[in-house]
Amino acid sequence: MKKIAKLAREVDRRGMEKILVDFPRQLCLPPLPPGIEPPPPPKGLVVIGVGGSAIGGDLFRTYMARLSSCPVHVIRGYRLPQWVDPHTLVVAVSCSGGTRETLALFQEARTKGIPSLAVTRGGRLAEIAREGGIPVISLQGSSPPRTTLGATLAVLLAIAQGLGLLNFQKDPLEEAQALLSEMAQELRPARGGGEALEMALKLKGAIPLIYASGPSLEAVATRWKGQFNENSKVPAFTNTFPELGHNEIVGWEGDMTPFHVILLRDREETDLQSRTISAALDLVGSRCQGVEVVTSRGESLITRLLSLVYMGDWVSYYLALVRGIDPTPIPLIDELKRRI
Repeated sequence: MKKIAKLAREVDRRGMEKILVDFPRQLCLPPLPPGIEPPPPPKGLVVIGVGGSAIGGDLFRTYMARLSSCPVHVIRGYRLPQWVDPHTLVVAVSCSGGTRETLALFQEARTKGIPSLAVTRGGRLAEIAREGGIPVISLQGSSPPRTTLGATLAVLLAIAQGLGLLNFQKDPLEEAQALLSEMAQELRPARGGGEALEMALKLKGAIPLIYASGPSLEAVATRWKGQFNENSKVPAFTNTFPELGHNEIVGWEGDMTPFHVILLRDREETDLQSRTISAALDLVGSRCQGVEVVTSRGESLITRLLSLVYMGDWVSYYLALVRGIDPTPIPLIDELKRRI
C-alpha cells in the first residue's frame, strides 16, 4: 500500500489521481441556459467532436439507443453527412473551444442553417456560437478533455431531457455517482490500488486488446483504448462481439503473446452471446499473454457503463505509474497540433 502511494507521489506530478477521485462529482444534471427548446424536437441528434471531448457522446449514443426513439450519431471527421439537415440538432463539444475539426463542422452546420448548440469552456467555439445567437453550455474546470467525460455526458443527458427526448423521474446519474464514489475509495493509491493496480501489473509490457461483449459496450471499449493511449502511453486495440468472432478470431492462429485481452462484460447477455464469448476465450486464452474479465456493476444501464469506464480509467492510471510515466501530459498530440 505504501509503495504504490509513494510511487503515485513521485510519478503523478500533475495530479491525475485527484482528478480521478473527484470524477464522480461530475455526475449530476446541470441547468441549461435559455434557448435550448426549439419547437418541434429534432428528428435526430448529432454530436460532433474528437478525442476526449467526444467520448461522452459515445456513451450518450449507447444510452439513447436503449431509452429513446431519437437516433443519435457521433461524428468525428471533416464534413457533415448529407442527411444532417434543419430537422437535426447538432451539438458541438470541444473542451478547449479550439479543436479545428469541430470548428469546421460547426461552421458548416451554421452555414447550412442547421440548429446547433455549443458545449465548451470557451475559445473560438464559444465566440462563433455567440456571434450567431447559438446557445452555449459552459463546461467548468481546466483538466484534460479526457477527464471531463462525466460532465459532457451529464450535459448531453440534460439536453435530451430539455428537448423531451428523455423523461426522467429522477436524476439518472444519482446511482452512478454513489457507486463511483465507493470505487474511488477502493481503488485510490492510499488503499493500495485494488484490482485496478493488480490488472495494471499484469498488463505491463503487453499490448492491451479490449473486447466488448456486445455493441452496447463498444463505446466503453473505445474509452479504455483512449485511456491506455493517453494515460499509459501504450498502443491498444478494440473489437466487439459478435463481429470479432467472424473475422478477428482467425488472426489468433499462431503465437500472439504480446497481446493481453481485456473482456468487458455486462449482466445483460443473451444465451447465444454468453456461449460465443466462452468459446472464443477458450480458443484465444492460451495464445495470448493473459485474459482479464471486467464485469459491470450497478443496476441502471448508465451506472453499469460508467462503472466499466471508471475501472478502465484507474487501470490506465496505474499502468502509467508502473511504467514510470506521468499520466497527464500528451506531448505527441501537442506536437501534432503544432504541425497542422
